Amino acid sequence: MTKIQLPFHLSAPLDEKQMGRIAELYGTYGILKISIAAGGQDLIVEYDATRFTSDDVEASLARAGLPLAGAPV
Repeated sequence: MTKIQLPFHLSAPLDEKQMGRIAELYGTYGILKISIAAGGQDLIVEYDATRFTSDDVEASLARAGLPLAGAPV
């Protein structure tokens, strides 16, 4: 397993529904940890790079309806 941390900037603060979707992402095999940085404008996703690419992680976050501000920071 190769653990990678990938930061994402959010275009808007997360609401409760989106926070629930983050919890659901933990059921995705290969996503290990999702942290919200201080200020709530950034997510840090730790994932298994033998299972996902950074594009796969970004696509999973977008499918969950999270307000990403574009490419990873």
